[in-house]
Amino acid sequence: MGPLEGIRVLDLSMVVSGPFCTMMLGDLGADVIKIEPPDGDVSRMLSGKERGGVTVSILNWNRNKRAMMLDLKQPGAADVFLKMAEHADVVVQNVRPGVVDRLGVGYDAVAARNPKIVYCSIAGYGFSGPSVNKPAYDPIIQGMAGVMTSQRTQGRPRAVKNILGDKVTAMTAAISILAALNEAQRSGKGQHLQIAMIDAVAYYLMPDTASRHTYLPHDAGIAPSMNTLEPFQTADGFITIAPLTDKHWTAILKAVGHPEWFEGDEPRPDRVRRSIKSLITLFPTQPSAYWLERIEAADVPCGPVNDYDSIWTDPQFVANETFFEYEHPKAGRVRAVRSPARFSRTEPELWRHPPDLGQHTDEILGEFGFDARAISVLRANRIVN
Repeated sequence: MGPLEGIRVLDLSMVVSGPFCTMMLGDLGADVIKIEPPDGDVSRMLSGKERGGVTVSILNWNRNKRAMMLDLKQPGAADVFLKMAEHADVVVQNVRPGVVDRLGVGYDAVAARNPKIVYCSIAGYGFSGPSVNKPAYDPIIQGMAGVMTSQRTQGRPRAVKNILGDKVTAMTAAISILAALNEAQRSGKGQHLQIAMIDAVAYYLMPDTASRHTYLPHDAGIAPSMNTLEPFQTADGFITIAPLTDKHWTAILKAVGHPEWFEGDEPRPDRVRRSIKSLITLFPTQPSAYWLERIEAADVPCGPVNDYDSIWTDPQFVANETFFEYEHPKAGRVRAVRSPARFSRTEPELWRHPPDLGQHTDEILGEFGFDARAISVLRANRIVN
């Protein structure tokens, strides 16, 4: 069991930013209870792939959780949640600001019953200001937070082709929750964490991309820094190189047989550009393995560009045991990515399959003090199902 064994999390979140956060907590051993409305997390329906009635989104964001259905729009449902919150350590929610308060399960209501609760609210844009009530999706977050501009090619902004905003926010939330739990153990008091996706993405993005915009006064019209080289095509694929210093450039060009490309009296940026253009022409003449062997021998940072056929058998990922397989009772054989931290005593593991909608409702309610008769009444009133 992971190091968070004994921590109980009530998860009201949906889609990615909240569920990925709580999955990380579950991977680390927390008892995460996924609480869904009657229709379930929209990820149960909106996914490009499904098998056995189980979507990839549920598999990849919701392992190591239990699930119950609770219709918070029904009279009396908030009381059920608040009773559960009395015996919880964390609440996570990512609905639009104000919704949980209207439903009677916002921070103030929960803290009145459990002052030690760590309550994490995630919103796209924040909790006040002109965009507070606008729907938040990753492309909009990437655009607003400067990600697309930092990925520009030929002067045109480009999107990062994955849901970066949600995932960065999830990691930020998980770290913040752990910090608040630590403080709550010392003080005996919980607190409300409010995390805006655009803030989390800016915090992640700006230390390097805003290097030209750190010193004030502001100089208008200067593009963000873009320091990572694009991959280079070879005869059979692509490789990446990172010759950051003059020593690296001298070594790599000597290794490929053309030290003269970096020589001369021109300014360094001009010599770097000349070397890059020459390598773009040279690398396609030989396969990736040929170049990587020589560049590695020169002690210059380099590596392959894995595709989604080769990455699973890359020797370093195999050595790290990064990927694992397991048998899901409905979806069959599936592949997953391990929690990246390795613990010497309390190693995280897959200890619960991603749950079906409402799969553990009775079990969970029983643990929180609801007897069979009370559960029957809740079902009759359509509060749970």
